[in-house]
Amino acid sequence: AASPHCHVRDDLIRQPTNPPRQTITRSLRHAAAVMSASISQILWDARIPLHITHPSSPTTPFIASVPRFSYLALLLPRLSAFFGAACSSFHFEDVQLRNLAAGLLVDLYQPSLPWRLTVSDGVGWDIGDTFLNCVKEADFVRNGNANQIMKMSKEHTTQLWNAVVDNDYASFNKVNTRLLDAPTALKHVPVRMYIPSNPPPTAPAATPVPDPPKPADAGSFRVVQSLVPAFGPDRRPRLLGQALRDMMPRLFPSSRDPVLAGVVLHGAAVPFEAPLGELMKEAAYPDGWLCLVVVV
Repeated sequence: AASPHCHVRDDLIRQPTNPPRQTITRSLRHAAAVMSASISQILWDARIPLHITHPSSPTTPFIASVPRFSYLALLLPRLSAFFGAACSSFHFEDVQLRNLAAGLLVDLYQPSLPWRLTVSDGVGWDIGDTFLNCVKEADFVRNGNANQIMKMSKEHTTQLWNAVVDNDYASFNKVNTRLLDAPTALKHVPVRMYIPSNPPPTAPAATPVPDPPKPADAGSFRVVQSLVPAFGPDRRPRLLGQALRDMMPRLFPSSRDPVLAGVVLHGAAVPFEAPLGELMKEAAYPDGWLCLVVVV
């Protein structure tokens, strides 16, 4: 949908009644660029409120909010100082969270907000290197090689990660635009499907029996990834529904409608008729991947 903040240029309004085809094309491209930038900016501006406690201070929470595209681990230095204890892992309802973007974690676990988390000591993460490895992998999937990212200077790749740390969309977009502007046509769309496990069964509240132990895979999820062509055999842009049916035909028997399951991206259901290439350009995570959560 178009952003309500889109600005219409006066010089576009004052064009002649029958403007040349080239002028119309330029105008449409400009409008598309404005809309795309607005959607991306909205996603970068979105934040998630957090309520974080430590086992040593259960009644003294750390209150904050983080961008959807940020990582919880970036809070660890502040949390260690706040609680006066080593902090390196996050838990939600006894499930240790993986090193994924905060927005993706929210899509996976669907918590009420503010999101109540517990922080404690545990295995540390090298999130900067992990992020850049994902960027390289996405570049390879898009183009059949990683030339776009490999020919970038160390300064530019560092700028990419620092932009995520600082939540600086303008700085990120300068580098990301170069990544997406490959000399060859887009081959595949980097897509990862996250399929959450079913929640563990619980006894009715009125039944005086102890809660059953949580299964080992409680809160876990399966990740499905495959090469998804950006275009069909007829060279038409591949639509989301077509890709879903090809990747998981049992869950998605129809390419038109979410008969058995749908997918969520950035907290919203994604229409099956969305072109994958455009979806990637406007709504991929900063590491270049479209991360879709399956909802049954």
